[in-house]
Amino acid sequence: MSFISGLTAYASARLASGWVAFPNLFGSKGLKLPINDTAFKVGSFEVKWYGLIICAAFILCVVLGLRSCEKYGIKQDDLLDYVLFAIPSALIGARVYYVIFNFDNYRDNLMSVFNYWEGGLAIYGGVIAALLAVFFVSLYKKQSFVNVAGFGAVYIILGQAIGRWGNFFNQEAFGGPTDLPWGMNGDRIEEFVLQQVRNGVEGYSIGTLVHPTFLYESLWCFLVFVFLLIYRKKWAKSNGECLSLYMILYGLERVLVEGLRTDSLYIGHTNVRVSQLLSGILIVAGIALFIDLRHKWKDSQYEVAEGEGSLAAVVERMKDQENAEAEAAPDAGSDTAADTAPDAGSDTAPDAADDTDSNSYED
Repeated sequence: MSFISGLTAYASARLASGWVAFPNLFGSKGLKLPINDTAFKVGSFEVKWYGLIICAAFILCVVLGLRSCEKYGIKQDDLLDYVLFAIPSALIGARVYYVIFNFDNYRDNLMSVFNYWEGGLAIYGGVIAALLAVFFVSLYKKQSFVNVAGFGAVYIILGQAIGRWGNFFNQEAFGGPTDLPWGMNGDRIEEFVLQQVRNGVEGYSIGTLVHPTFLYESLWCFLVFVFLLIYRKKWAKSNGECLSLYMILYGLERVLVEGLRTDSLYIGHTNVRVSQLLSGILIVAGIALFIDLRHKWKDSQYEVAEGEGSLAAVVERMKDQENAEAEAAPDAGSDTAADTAPDAGSDTAPDAADDTDSNSYED
């Protein structure tokens, strides 16, 4: 009995410190989970779930990449070099991107830009910075950027799928009001909803549930990861095609889901969401890249076919020439023997014939 009481007390304490609920899930039963953004403490230092999840995603993606990179023409040492430059670049890029498009919050205290532990990272900034790092490293190594980036895109999307669960523990990256069965709530989400009610924002009332947009993106990214794995194995003509498909498929998801979110970054004081605009550009660029890669592949196939055709023609001409020489050899031999026989006698004729055969072989 004491064990049950202790477990109940622990659960109550956890719920008091934070919770997330899906009230309409599983009919009227619902689902309520104790959630805290802090996984554990080391002294006064707090280790956040967000950081742990990002680290786990990073390690998993690197391990999977190292296991398969050799099959796609990338050495393990080269891949590690790319990773060593891409990861710090991604962290810096994610922060810089967020600060640029949310600069009003940092204008009066520029040093707060470096307070990354307070939140404020943007996945697009991280991906762009990582790809730029890979681009410059590939130039130094004189390797194909598209090939390396295409290989990495498969694991980037997996990392994004896992990393979104950090938003779950932080109760962030959620959407607007919804009546769907999987609508979510939470202690921090309730505070947000209450603030919207106070501000008179349409669609909000006490108890309003919101879209779990972090979940939408996570599930979509997992599906894209599986698709890219299958596509790369069965249909891809080059690694670069996976990069173009990543741009198209992730861009498509972000265009749709970003419109549901309540924490989007905007261009200046306009109503244009940065991520939606960038996603639209990515879709167009991805389609153009895919078409270009396919055209290059087809051209290479034509060149190979033409090369094989030319070689076949040369071989055929060589065979014709050999046949012609073989047909001419007996006539030349008999003529020579006839000319020499009267003068040289029977002993000379075999020698002449031997010479004729020898000359015919050398030709």
